[in-house]
Amino acid sequence: MKIIYKIAFLFLGVILLQCTESHDPIGPDHQALILNKSFDSVTVHLDYGKDILINNYAILKFEGVESDSRCPIDAICIWAGNGEVNMVISTDRDKKRFKLNTLLEPRKFVFDDFVIELKALNPAPRSDRPIKPQDYSVDLIIKPAANSGSTSIPVKLIEGNDTDFIKRDMLNVNSLALLRDDLKFNVSYSGGCKDHTIDLYAFKGIQKSNPAQVTLILSHNANGDMCEAYLTKTVSFDLAVLKNYLKSTHGISDKVLLIIHDPSGRPLRDPVIEYNF
Repeated sequence: MKIIYKIAFLFLGVILLQCTESHDPIGPDHQALILNKSFDSVTVHLDYGKDILINNYAILKFEGVESDSRCPIDAICIWAGNGEVNMVISTDRDKKRFKLNTLLEPRKFVFDDFVIELKALNPAPRSDRPIKPQDYSVDLIIKPAANSGSTSIPVKLIEGNDTDFIKRDMLNVNSLALLRDDLKFNVSYSGGCKDHTIDLYAFKGIQKSNPAQVTLILSHNANGDMCEAYLTKTVSFDLAVLKNYLKSTHGISDKVLLIIHDPSGRPLRDPVIEYNF
């Protein structure tokens, strides 16, 4: 009878272990990284098919190599060649696939508040030793976006009939938030080969309702970028210039409603933000 109980408990333990393992979303040997703005960057090594959990919500996975034309270390080449890797980052609400390169662009990808950059593709190729897909690994530099040179951009004031400054390349606004004078947008766009410029314009003319309404419009200049990587980043705008203008010119000292439009001129899905001074 004791032997039967022991077997039963052992069988139950195996079942519980299997259930526990099946609910691990990123594998039992995953890495985890919490980004802290007090440091500049962290280098992460990922083998083929492995992933890392970033800030307890985003899973970054190395899916393999798309192409590898790097010059073998035992050969002489007129071009260094390029390695292109496939990455995927996923959260509970979203999944984005993107490519990073060793030589060509894009070499980095911006997602929410952090930047992912390809530092190295391993191993180095040899002319006499083909690399199997499962033998590849990558070294990535991951850093907070605040350490990648991003700062709050002052909002620009314009007259209602002076819209030539506005660039109307496609820009998707995923979310926005206002904290004191800082209006923050999380945006996505296609590109990866050129620098993109995103600005925010506010029209000087206001609608004198109660509270008064101010119209703002985003501007996106892709600078002719024809690449197709889908990039996500956070941009911040300082509204202090607008606040001071409203106080001095219109005598507004408490709050206004901000009506926000995307570069095409369409209002955002939730375009009205209450801006308290």
